[in-house]
Amino acid sequence: IIMYSLKTVIPYSFGVKIKYMQHIHSYYSPNNLYNKIIEGLNNLGKDLSKVTPDDLKPVDEFHIRGDTATKELIKLANFTPDMHILDVGCGVGGSTRRLSHETGCHVSGIDLSDEYIDAAERLTQLLNMQDRVKFHACSALDLPFDDNTFDGAWSIQMNMNVEDKLGWLKEMYRVLKPGARAVLYEVCGHANKAIYFPVPWAQDSSMSFLIPKEAFCNVITSAGFNIEVWNDKTDLAQNSFARMTEPKGESTLPELGLHMLIGNDIKTKAYNMRRNLDDERISLIETLVVK
Repeated sequence: IIMYSLKTVIPYSFGVKIKYMQHIHSYYSPNNLYNKIIEGLNNLGKDLSKVTPDDLKPVDEFHIRGDTATKELIKLANFTPDMHILDVGCGVGGSTRRLSHETGCHVSGIDLSDEYIDAAERLTQLLNMQDRVKFHACSALDLPFDDNTFDGAWSIQMNMNVEDKLGWLKEMYRVLKPGARAVLYEVCGHANKAIYFPVPWAQDSSMSFLIPKEAFCNVITSAGFNIEVWNDKTDLAQNSFARMTEPKGESTLPELGLHMLIGNDIKTKAYNMRRNLDDERISLIETLVVK
């Protein structure tokens, strides 16, 4: 999650911009989220005094291929326990906590959604990880940190809601120390084809700002980063959605799942991901960049 920064710079009139911001902020601000997650854990018979990151992964690993992808990104990043890492667009903090849990590093997660940040903080306390994992409600385009603060960064599938991608990446570049590594795991467009909506990050085209992977590569280097690793993981994304079928009638949803974050139409969104991948309308990129 989310991993997405909701503040974007858009060339609309002030009134339309405010309406747009309310629309997208509402999408990422489900009411009473933390308590709903706790209710789901209770319904699954989980002992809240013994909850683990694995217990939460059905709801807090909000990106393609979930914790499997997170662990691949941790291996790629090669962050060490002495580092302080920035997670840009952290959602409810699943990958933020997973990173700290696996490596021992300190992580600061940011997201514009107050509801996500509230849930992230309280879930982190539930896991007794608050000493190493912190959260801030802010925009990815205006980070509340000094220059050269962090030893590394990562951002997992948030660029799709950000129109000013260069501004986002320049802010990340600014707060990283020279030589620091950043991992990006992002959905891109493909061949400028329109996509099928709704999808997990957007109900409609007004909330989505995909660009082709070649253009994304150019934005990364324009922000000042050197690209050291560039992996196209579209085929793995396609495999992960291969069994998704068009939902018929009312769907049964699990006690704990991503529908808590982005709505009960999650199965329609997953089916549209399959269609978009099969029709080569979107792609999935994993990259390691260096300041």
